[in-house]
Amino acid sequence: MDDKVVKGENQSDGRWIQVSVGLSLLTFIGVVVSIFMTAFQDFECKPATIENPLHSSPFGDSAVNKQPLGPFEPVIPGVMAGTTRPRLVLATEPYWTPYTFIDPRTGLSEGVVVDVAKGMSKLCDLDITVTQTKWTECWADQAMGPGLVNGDYHACMTYTHSKGARDRQMEFSHGLVRNSKPAGLLVRLNDDGAPEIDGNHNLNGTKIVHVNSWAPTEDGLGFVQNQCTGERFSGYTMIPSSAENPNDDALGKLLDGTADAMWVFVDQSEHYRRAGCVAGDPNKKSSFPDWDCAKWAGFGTKFAFIQTGLFDHAHNGTTFTASKKGSGLNEIINPCMERFMQTKEYYEICAKHGVAVDCYPNTFFPKEYSIKNTPVWEMKTKDLPTSCTDGYCACPM
Repeated sequence: MDDKVVKGENQSDGRWIQVSVGLSLLTFIGVVVSIFMTAFQDFECKPATIENPLHSSPFGDSAVNKQPLGPFEPVIPGVMAGTTRPRLVLATEPYWTPYTFIDPRTGLSEGVVVDVAKGMSKLCDLDITVTQTKWTECWADQAMGPGLVNGDYHACMTYTHSKGARDRQMEFSHGLVRNSKPAGLLVRLNDDGAPEIDGNHNLNGTKIVHVNSWAPTEDGLGFVQNQCTGERFSGYTMIPSSAENPNDDALGKLLDGTADAMWVFVDQSEHYRRAGCVAGDPNKKSSFPDWDCAKWAGFGTKFAFIQTGLFDHAHNGTTFTASKKGSGLNEIINPCMERFMQTKEYYEICAKHGVAVDCYPNTFFPKEYSIKNTPVWEMKTKDLPTSCTDGYCACPM
């Protein structure tokens, strides 16, 4: 046989062998890929999940939703986000007894909201830190303060859910206590004990000082009615107190004639007298060194309320948190509040700080707290059984 023919046939056979091997290899690879695709066809890259008790029923329903691992809360600068539970930084100025104050024995913040924060942390597996700030860092001059705007903390505590500017800019948690914070108007008393402005006055042409950064807010007076005439107040000018010691400064502006009346919580004088100052002893130093007991000792002799029981300045009373509008914080706070406020610990906190009569009663409250005796500062002016010498002037006859 010709050598060239033999050689050509051998080369042809070699090429067929190479092609056959290549096809076999491709078939093998295809089979392997097919196996892997079949095995993982339902696989998706999903975040790890844990059971989140915050999304169960507020009263202990066993249904639990699945939530992705953190962050659980709005992220703020300089604070490590919660990866297995919400981590919240809540701020308050500790100068509103009994809701928030400094214990002189320990130098630490105490009060209703501090104790509630501890209780909610345990019940709902939250990581809550309460820090100190100034009221003006949360709210002042009809606007959110820089501390809240800049995200120094997630929310501020103990704020009244007021109508008007606050309601437009902030979102509020549920009320921690019932709406038992009526506003009123303080005025100076003449030497004969009669008010310089009586309860029938519509405030036209007057200057009204409001407590800067506090409720009732300056726009709140526009939402209420005169309790003696049933008419709206009009024609007045609002002026702010200073940001430092605003309650004392506002009272000072009333007493020195800068203002004709003071727009304030009606129970504020009671807080000063009961919690910090001793009635009848103007020289007594308050446990809160910034409080001016001498000024507040004039209640019923130098100044008195001509309007009381004005509730319509607010949607709700003292809340647990106030945060930026749209923060979403209520999705964390409110379900836990609803659960906590059904506990024995909630009652014990209310009783400890002397506000059980204002708290929402649950099954652990004694029966007497279910029927509330209305204190004088919550009564409408027209219903007052008191006189100006008591600090609460009734409507003129």
